[in-house]
Order: sequence, then structure tokens, then C-alpha cells
Amino acid sequence: MNRGQLTQSAAGAGLFLTGAGVQWWAVGSSSALAFGVGFLLVAVGLAGIGRLALQLGRKYQPPAGWAFFLLPVLLLNALYSQFSFTGNFYLEGLFQPWGRGSTLALLLLNGLLAAALLSFAQHSFQRPAFQRWSISGKTALAFLSNFFLSLCLLAIILLIRNLVLDSGLPFDFRNIFNLGPLSFTAMACIVLLLFGLLLLSLWLGRGVMQLRLGRRQRLLAIGGSLLFSMPLVAVLPLGVSVLTGALILLLYLLLLDLFIELDAGSPAWLIAWLGLLAALGAGFFFKYQLDRGAQERLAFAQSLVSPRDSRAEEQLAELIRTDTLLPGLSGETAEKAELYLLEAYPYLGNNYLLQWDSAAPVGRQLVPGLYRLAPNASYHWYALGPLQPSGKALRWLLFRPATRPAEGIYQELIPANPARQGAFDFIVTFEGRPAARYGTIPEDKAGPGPWPEGEGGRERVDSRYAALFYGVPGGYQAAVGEALGGYLKPLSLFSCLFAMALLLALLLFSSSRRLELFPATPSRLLIGEPSLRHRIQLSVIGLSLAAFAFIGMATIAYFRQTAIQHQQERLIETVNVLVRSISLAEAPPADALSISRLSRTHKVDINLYSREGYLLASSAPFLFRGDEKEPQLAAPALRALEEKEFRPVVLDEEVDGRAYKAAYVTLPDQAGGPACFLQIPYTASDQAMQESVVEFMGALFNVYVFLLLMGGALAIAVANSITRPLAAIGDKLRSFSLGNNEPLEWGSPDEIGDLVEAYNQMIAKLEESTEKLRQSEREGAWREMAKQVAHEIKNPLTPMKLSIQYLQYAQRSDPERAAAMIERVSQTMIEQIDGLTHIATEFSNFAKMPRAENETLALNEVLASVYNLFTEHQEPAEDIELALPEETLRAFTDKKQLVRVLTNLVKNAQQAIPEGRKGRIALQLFRQEGCSVIKVSDNGAGIPEEARAKVFQPNFTTKSSGMGLGLAMCKGIVEAAGGRLYFETQPGVGTDFFVELPEAEETE
Repeated sequence: MNRGQLTQSAAGAGLFLTGAGVQWWAVGSSSALAFGVGFLLVAVGLAGIGRLALQLGRKYQPPAGWAFFLLPVLLLNALYSQFSFTGNFYLEGLFQPWGRGSTLALLLLNGLLAAALLSFAQHSFQRPAFQRWSISGKTALAFLSNFFLSLCLLAIILLIRNLVLDSGLPFDFRNIFNLGPLSFTAMACIVLLLFGLLLLSLWLGRGVMQLRLGRRQRLLAIGGSLLFSMPLVAVLPLGVSVLTGALILLLYLLLLDLFIELDAGSPAWLIAWLGLLAALGAGFFFKYQLDRGAQERLAFAQSLVSPRDSRAEEQLAELIRTDTLLPGLSGETAEKAELYLLEAYPYLGNNYLLQWDSAAPVGRQLVPGLYRLAPNASYHWYALGPLQPSGKALRWLLFRPATRPAEGIYQELIPANPARQGAFDFIVTFEGRPAARYGTIPEDKAGPGPWPEGEGGRERVDSRYAALFYGVPGGYQAAVGEALGGYLKPLSLFSCLFAMALLLALLLFSSSRRLELFPATPSRLLIGEPSLRHRIQLSVIGLSLAAFAFIGMATIAYFRQTAIQHQQERLIETVNVLVRSISLAEAPPADALSISRLSRTHKVDINLYSREGYLLASSAPFLFRGDEKEPQLAAPALRALEEKEFRPVVLDEEVDGRAYKAAYVTLPDQAGGPACFLQIPYTASDQAMQESVVEFMGALFNVYVFLLLMGGALAIAVANSITRPLAAIGDKLRSFSLGNNEPLEWGSPDEIGDLVEAYNQMIAKLEESTEKLRQSEREGAWREMAKQVAHEIKNPLTPMKLSIQYLQYAQRSDPERAAAMIERVSQTMIEQIDGLTHIATEFSNFAKMPRAENETLALNEVLASVYNLFTEHQEPAEDIELALPEETLRAFTDKKQLVRVLTNLVKNAQQAIPEGRKGRIALQLFRQEGCSVIKVSDNGAGIPEEARAKVFQPNFTTKSSGMGLGLAMCKGIVEAAGGRLYFETQPGVGTDFFVELPEAEETE
């Protein structure tokens, strides 16, 4: 490790500690900005720690690097477990505990750390040599890989369940735009984990494929992993059957194995994988949301059949003990009493309807003067009394719970009673008669028959509606219904998760161009190698995505503005109706009772202010008793009215954290001047967006996502149709040979058709030229062969002719001497005839090699046999050495031909050693990049520069004897076995010949 690397890594560790300290300080000071800065510092510092851990692992041992990297990971988890943020809604929600101390912040942190751990593992992992492993050992390793992936997938499913059922986060998937930032963060965490699982799966799947197992062994490993996973599916609270869980795991593992085996990454496969991840996440999110809905409906039904309102009982008891004004209202109407309660006891006034009664109540006395009347046919009541106004009979004040939600902005600030707390339709009956209801349950869901016998519940559920029927013996029976939204909810959820996964993939792929984040699972595994077809597909998909995003934002902005305008128009219309109804009266409503009646009639809140801006009356008097709102017209509103000459104005306001719009209207006096002002708060802007635009946005988003999928499929189809002939031409060109080239067919007379036609014309001309070239080559080959044969035969014929002529001359001149010469001339003739036979054999062997009989050879043994062949009769002038590895290297080739190659190379090495030099020949066997390499080295004269290009050409030799066919024949033998023959030489030093053969595994 050099000094620069050490400095960078130390700086990274310092940034990590600084970021952790900044986050600790930010939590104490409730600074969201400081917390974000600390998080960035931690991320950068963690990258530096990762580099240092890699260097430590390479210098010492991999466990040292892992220990160094896991230390900050554990430290971050310990810190985040202690954090509790306040002062910021989002960060406070992130650190809100749920499910055994878990927090959303921990989930987000560990999702990012999991990606960092995967990146570190891929950078630090060194693949061991599995070639010597047995088939059973490799199958067991594949089983462990698939079983680990199954565990990871089950863990993610279990995490989705805990998020939906235990975190308390809202997951109303009828419209994803209704989800809050915390819910979106939770879904983003799941998408991050699913995408990380995909990268991990591709890494392990490629590792399994590199074991070179057959399909049968891989399927056996998948089956074994499923067999061991099924008990976990049965034990874990996944909420699915064992068969369903096994099918999900089987589908995922089989698709992964198929994808790795095909090794055909493309945008189509990318969309398929992202769609699978989105479908998996959406399915379990939706399933657990249904389970959560069933639990909530059951809890709400139980509260309906056992009605108690502890908050109301506490306030009623306090009212009896301390209130002195209520008895005086017993002679007034219930409406006036409600107005008094709304001001003094807003919870009671907003959640209960009042009724005066002279009959004594029959019920259970909670405290003196307070009775609970339940069960009865009018649902549960509370009764106060007896109250006796002066000079009148005793009266009782009855409180009946209101079941409809509040319709005004200010009333929404008051907590709701138990009957209003669930967003469900319900019907409560007693002895077969309706006691309370809200909403409408479809008749086919609330028909006779579903009521359970005794205490308990029974539910009817389909894709659009769920109805729960719950009752207690002798008490109430409640039917609770909820609209499920049909198949729109899972489609919306799928669209959201798919879009998030697509954005994450694009971010990762764009980052991978500069940063090697996941070297073992590069982006090309999913989108394929760079090619024209993939560029067209990605370009069309990207263009479609950009167009959909632009159109979507423009459409949403338009409808948002339209909704705001429509909202203001409705507000102005309501104001006009209200002003007209006031104008029909003799005088403006200056008392609280009149304002309350107008408020109920028009279903809005109303505040009445004097000309000077002081509050005269309000339909929500409780608002001005505390610190929520000043009992005076706001200065900006009065200024706006004056600037517009007291015409109606609409302003944005806020109370207790809720934003809303408020219309200010001037009520004129008899002279036409302003007598007083009306403030009419209207529905909050966020709520208006949800009601009028959000549903449309959700539907539009679903349509855009599926249009994107269709556009992607169309882009893939178009790109394939464009590049298919180009690919076919490329395949033809790669396999092009002189002769037997088939023409291509293309039905459309377009540019591609012109290209195909040009290709067909080219191969037709090439065929014609090829035939002429073949003829010329044959003639040239025959001429060259005849020339070479004639040259080689002429050499021995000349001495043969001279010997015979000399013998004839001797026969004529000296017969006795000729008889003595016959033996010597015959010996010369035999030698020359043997030379001619050798020439014929060499040409015959070169022209036709014997058929190879390939088998799996132990190269150690073959090289040892060649070594023994030369060392048994070794000449003193040569020193032959042998170097073999400890492990046995194997190759699939013909043993006799390989021995012939090695023998030829050793003979050439012997002949290359110049006279006067002690010969040294070395035979060496080793493994290099998945191949077995045999090296034959000598310390001969080397090969001159001008002769190196011709070494493997036939009829070339640097020796005084020989045909020059040996090395050409050796090259043909090695290449026929799928290998490579090459050399390295230094003049005057020696030459190294290398025989490189593909490594073969040991067969069982």
C-alpha cells in the first residue's frame, strides 16, 4: 500500500467519523440540514473505508478486510438505533420505532449498506479453483447458493409484511399519490432490496454456471433448496400457503437459471426482470394491505358493537361537576345547547347530537347524574340530568353519537369519536332494527345469511368490496364495509414499483460508466453488450419515457390549475349563495345561533367580523378560546379587501398546521358601505388536490406506465425487425467462406432490402470469383507441388545416374573391375531410393493427416513419456529437463498426434543448438487462464527476424535437410484440438514453443 492510497483511505475514515459526529449533533439540535450533510459525509467516508478494507484484505487476509469494513456498518446501526429526531415531520417519522425497535431509518440505512456490502464483496472476492471438485461437491455448492437466495427472498417478503402490518404507515394503494413521503420511502427501501437481490442472484447464478454443471445437476440443486425452504415458509408468518411460497421460489430460481444459461442480456430482459420484481413486491404489498384492512375492519366492528367513548364520559363527568351554565339552557332548544357545547366542550359539541327529554332514562349510571343508555334500538346514548330550569319540569339532556364526519375545516381539528374514526361504511343493528349507519353497504353484501352465530365475525370479500359482519349475543350487530378499488390498487402499486425500479436501474447503469460499483454483475448482464439493436431499443424506450414524463407533467399541471380554478369557482358560488340567503333576511346574523344555522345549512364554517375587524360570531367558537386563532380579522385580509374596494377576495391561510383557502365577503349597510365581513374557510388545498386531481393523476400514471411497457415492447420489436437482417448479414459475414453462401431474403423494397440485395449480389460475384480463384489455386498448387517434387526427386536422381553411367563405363573398359563395383553402386542406389520413399511419405503425411481419436488425456503422463523417450538414449551434448505441476492437467485430444507434435518440437530444439554449445532443453507444463500450456524451451541459436513469419508455412525450413513440413503439420494438429501453437524467440539465446490446449475436466 503506497502512501497516497493510505492517505486517501485515512481521509475516508476521517470523513466517516466526522459525518457520524455531525449526525449525532444534528439529532440533538433537531437540524434536518445538518443531518443530511452528515449522511453525505458518512457515505463518502464509507467509500474510503471500503478501499482501505480492500487493500488490507489483499495485503493480509480477506477476513481482515471484511472485519475492517463491517466495523463501521455495525457502528452505524448502533447509532441509528439510539437516534430519535424531533422538529421535522419526515425525520421524526423515519426514527419512529416499530416492530421490535425497528425504524424506517434503520431499514433505509441497511438497504444502502446491503448494496455497499455487495459491492465490497464483489471487489474482494477471488474465485477459488473448482476444477478438481467432484460433481457432487459442485452440486452441493449450487444448492447452497440457491438456498441462500431463497432465504434472502423470504426475508424481503417478511420485511414487507412487517412494514404493512406493524409500522403503522398508511398504504392506501387505491391511489399512490395519496401516499405520504414516509410510505414512499418504505416502498423505495423494498425496491432497493429487491434490486440488490437481483444483482446478488446474477452473481451467484453466474458462479453456479461456471461450475459447468449439467442441467440435471442444477435442477437437482434448485429442488433441494426448495425442499429445505418449505419448512421456513410454513414456520414464518408470511401469510401464504407452503405451496404458494414454493411456487414463487421455484419460478424465481428457474427464471434466474434460464437467464444465466442463455447469457442474452437485452432491454427486453431488463424490462422482464423489473416487471417481475415489481409484480412480486406489489403482490405482497397488496396481500398484506388486505390483511391489514381485515384487521382494521374487525377492530372497528368490535368498537361498534361495544360502544364506549372514554373521552366523552370524562368530559360529561366534568361537565356535571363544574358547569353552571348548562342547567340554564335546559329551557332552550337543543340547537342552542349544541352551540354552547361546541364552544365550551368542542369534542362533545362536534361529535354528539343533543336532544331534550322529560322522561327519566333507563340505563347504567356511570357517575351521579350521568347515565349510559345501551344497548338500545337508537344505538348508545349518554344522558345528563335531571336538569330543572326555573318554573319548569325536570328535563334530561340526551347525547347521541354523530356518525357522519365533520364537514368544516375547523371541525376537522377536533378529535373524532369512535364511530367516526374508521373510514368505513357501517350499519349497526339491535334486535334486527337499524340503530346507526354511515355510508351504504351494497345489498348483495348485506343480504340475509352472513351474520355469525354467537360472538364472532364473518367476511365477504371480492375484488371491489369487503364486508365484515360481527355481533355479540344479546347486543349489537355491525356490518362494516370498505371499497377495495377492484384491480386498480394492485395495478397502481405495480406501476409505482416498476417506475421506481426503472429509475434505480437507470441511475445504476449511468453510474457504472464511471464507477465500477458491481464488477461481477455489470450492466451488460441485463441490457447486453453494446450493439446497434440495443442502442435503438434503449433510445426508443428513453424517448418514450421522456415523452411520457413531459406529457404527464404538462397534463398534471393543467389539471391541477383547472382543479384550483374549479375550487375557487365553487367557493365563490357558495359565497354568493350564502350572501343571497343573508340578504333575504332583515339584518345580518349578528348572533352565534344564526351563524351556526347558516353554517349547517351551507355545510361550511362561517366567521362574522365587524367593520373594525373584531369577531362578532363564529360557527366554530372553540377556535377562539385558545391560542389557535386571534378573535380579530387578519391584517392581510383587511388590507386585501380595502385594495379591492371591498369586493370578495380569496386568500391562503393556515390554522394548526392545516392549509386552507378562505373567502372574505363584505356585507353592506343601508348606505352601501361595509357593515361587516364574512370569512368562509373552504376545503384545504391539499385535500382539494386529492379529491379533484389525485385520482386522475393516479389513473394517468397507470396508463403511462403501461404505455411505457407497450412502447418498450414495440421498441424492441421494431429494433429487432431493423437489426435482424443486419444481424443475419453479420452472421453470414462471420461464417463467410468461399463457396456455399446462401442469399438472404427480405420482402420489403426499402433501405434494408437494398442492403440485402447488395449482399446477395456481392456473394454471387464472390462465388464466380471464388470458382476462378479455386481453378487458379488448383493449377498453382499443382505447379508448385510439381516443382517441389521435381526439385526433391532431381537431387537423388543425379547421383543415381552418375553411378549407373560409371558402372556402364567400367563394364566396357574393365569387366572385372565392374563386377567389384556392383555391390557399392547397388548400396548407393538403395540409399537414394530410400530417400525418394521418404520424400513421398512426407508429402503423403502432409496431404492427409490421420483421423484424430480424441480422448481426455492426463498431460502430465504424456509429457513424462516424451521425456523418457529422449532421456533413455540421451546424447551427452544435451541436457533435457522436465517440470510438472502437482495437480494433474487434462486436455481432450489425440494422444498419438500430441506425442508426434512434442517429439517434433524436441527434435527441432536439438537441431537448433549450435555446435560447441552445451545443449539445454526444458519441458514444462502449467495452467494459464483456464488452459493447459506445454512449453518446450531450448538455448539454441533462435529464429531470425526475417524467418519468423514463415515458420509454420509448408516447405519452409532453415535446416540443411528436411522437407519443412513438420511445424506446419504440428500447427494443424494443435488447432484441430481447439488449441494454439506459438513461439517466442531471442536470436542467440534460444526459442520457446508453446502448445496451448483447452483444459478438460476429469470424467467420472
